[in-house]
Amino acid sequence: MNLPRSGIARCSRCEAVLARGHRLGPEALLALTLAALVVFIIANSAELITLRLRGGEVSTTLPMAIVAAWQDGAPLVAILATLTAVLAPLAFILLRLRVLLGLAQGRQPASMGFYLRLLHQSERWNTVAVLGVGALLSLVRLADMAQASAGPGLIALGVLAVLLAAIESAGLGHLWPEQEVRA
Repeated sequence: MNLPRSGIARCSRCEAVLARGHRLGPEALLALTLAALVVFIIANSAELITLRLRGGEVSTTLPMAIVAAWQDGAPLVAILATLTAVLAPLAFILLRLRVLLGLAQGRQPASMGFYLRLLHQSERWNTVAVLGVGALLSLVRLADMAQASAGPGLIALGVLAVLLAAIESAGLGHLWPEQEVRA
């Protein structure tokens, strides 16, 4: 359903809001998605948390934490963290880029329906916000035992969660004809 930017689709029986037109066009969504890719790279390469205890200091990045979970006998945690905090957000961002780059150039990518189905699946597994909240809760709980501080990676995770929420709220359904959405 293509709605104008300020349009609202309502149920004819109960008047519930079914859809809203979105203010952002392909170029703005492309800029947000590119920003999300840069922040994603920072979130996965910079330190999440630094712990200081008895003169020692330990820092970890998200990939290092996943490897440590695997080595400490928690392979399920490592696999789920990899899927939900690394692979699904990366797939979401890259698929959005694939679609939006074509739309920004005035053409629809081939296999649009396939990309939409993949985007739908990656949205379900994308839990960057949950990871960020979990890390913040860990910082609070560790404060009694050691000096813990958030690193740039944790801040980047927070920014990434906001960017992904903004991108997801825009959807993509308003950017192409109705028949493509059903594909």
